[in-house]
Amino acid sequence: MRPHLRSSPERRHSPTRSRASKLSPVRDMSREQEEGPTPICRCRVLYLGSSVPHITKDGLQGIQEPLKELYPEEGALGAKGIDSWLSVWSNGFLLENVDENRKKVSRFFPIDSLHYCAAVRYVQVPGTSGEKVQRFLPLDSPFARNPNINHPPLFAAILRRTTGIKVLECHVFICKRETAANALVR
Repeated sequence: MRPHLRSSPERRHSPTRSRASKLSPVRDMSREQEEGPTPICRCRVLYLGSSVPHITKDGLQGIQEPLKELYPEEGALGAKGIDSWLSVWSNGFLLENVDENRKKVSRFFPIDSLHYCAAVRYVQVPGTSGEKVQRFLPLDSPFARNPNINHPPLFAAILRRTTGIKVLECHVFICKRETAANALVR
């Protein structure tokens, strides 16, 4: 199942098409139909689940509580989740995985349900009294620049439920590389 995509200038003028094909009144639709639309970004992730933020729902503060709840302090080795593919399309996120019966499961999150997203890393920072405080900081933060191999980059997205009670949920994904987490945000 592929989400319906609205056309955008970037998609209409693909660098792989020749200049003649852009100007020609007759388009070769067979190639487009075979390949279908492509996502802006597609990454393999470990989906840790979702949690409702209670303290605040805004910005970096809004993801702290759900991340503390879903991400284990010992890091990726202690993480339990679902091996998945996360794709970003112009109209939303598509989460795909395979269930225990080897059946493909797809879940689509429309872009208008997105409240906030960030690429972050678990770090321990000095507290006011000198104690270590666990925080999830952006990958470009000075505290997150020296990565600990046990704490890979994370992608977190606060999304509004589209069915049932319309509550905000923070979905958390472990990424293999910083470039993947940053690409999901962009």
